[in-house]
Amino acid sequence: MTHSLRRAGAVTTTAAVALLAFAAPAAAHVRTDGDPVPQGGYGIVRLIVPGESATASTVRLTVTLPDGVDLTSARTLPVPGWTATVEREGGDTGRVARISWTVTDPAGGYGVDEFRDFSFSGGPWPDDVDSIALPSDQAYSDGSVVSWNEVAVDDASEPEHPAPEVALVAASDAHSHGDGHGDTASARHEDTETDGTTWVWPTVSVVSLVLAVAAIAGLGLVVRRGRGAGS
Repeated sequence: MTHSLRRAGAVTTTAAVALLAFAAPAAAHVRTDGDPVPQGGYGIVRLIVPGESATASTVRLTVTLPDGVDLTSARTLPVPGWTATVEREGGDTGRVARISWTVTDPAGGYGVDEFRDFSFSGGPWPDDVDSIALPSDQAYSDGSVVSWNEVAVDDASEPEHPAPEVALVAASDAHSHGDGHGDTASARHEDTETDGTTWVWPTVSVVSLVLAVAAIAGLGLVVRRGRGAGS
């Protein structure tokens, strides 16, 4: 009976570890969250950036606007303990090329069990595409940099370092029709970590519950069989 109990426990533990291994990568990269922005208009982009290094803290995020995305305006939402810089091409009136957030004190970076919300309002966005990839560099306190700059070639593939993508919709379908200058991300979004894969954790919870019930039932069966064999 002892051997059976150990085997049942091992099976349950292995299944739980496999579930966690499946779920973790789905939430372990830089991504966007929130409403899509209007094509040809202004909107807010919210970036969710989790810490991924177990030995160093995140100290900087740099987002690059690709060619063809000619934002003339970009305003960042203040993040306590961080400074933001908007870089332009061709002087003060040129297109926005990069947006960077840097921690003011390297000791104030955040670790693997934390995330930060970096948001900016900008436009005008292109009016002829449905999405735009925003290559992003995540820098750590040990000097290492992870580049989130890969784009999936099709719906079935998942790059190792996917670039966050901004969804664009026709202005008539957008949730906001203003120029975005008076908006703040804190007013439009809750301070929670969510993304397009919100089904993952509820699914994991349900499956974990089913596994737990099955393990308890299996243990009960083993115990009953042991008692029957001993009588």
